[in-house]
Amino acid sequence: MPKVTVVPDDRLIIVDGHALCFDYPSLDGIHALQWDGECGHIEWEYGPNQPLEAADYDGQVAPFMELWQAEKARLEQAATEAEAARLAEFNSEGSRFERLRAERDRRLAETDYLLMADYPLSENQRTVVQVYRQSLRDLPSQEGAPWDGGGEETPWPEIPTWVKA
Repeated sequence: MPKVTVVPDDRLIIVDGHALCFDYPSLDGIHALQWDGECGHIEWEYGPNQPLEAADYDGQVAPFMELWQAEKARLEQAATEAEAARLAEFNSEGSRFERLRAERDRRLAETDYLLMADYPLSENQRTVVQVYRQSLRDLPSQEGAPWDGGGEETPWPEIPTWVKA
């Protein structure tokens, strides 16, 4: 049997070291319930502790175990649903376009300095950079966009090898 601690005032149930805080019904006057797996006791707010033996488990401890298990299942389900919603949003077309544009903008910014009037480039090199940058700007309007949102499946234009971004 599991080890169980119940502290109603704190809305706390601990089972085998796993604590959950949530609202649950309990008997009035209980300060705490302790169960070590074989026996335990109930600590009353006003009065002596009440010992618990194995025969008391089903009536005194098991109801709190069931509440804890139901809350744990509810939290796990909520976490599963939240993760599914997060993944759906992450993989949505709008989010993939946002990531694609952000990476495109980062790559454009890496080459901004090359088009400064006083940066030493030949006309041919300047044209190559301008073509590269235009290819980046055109990427979101290409067929297949947004692919994987700017990841490995995105057909990024090749940056000239002589560019040191």
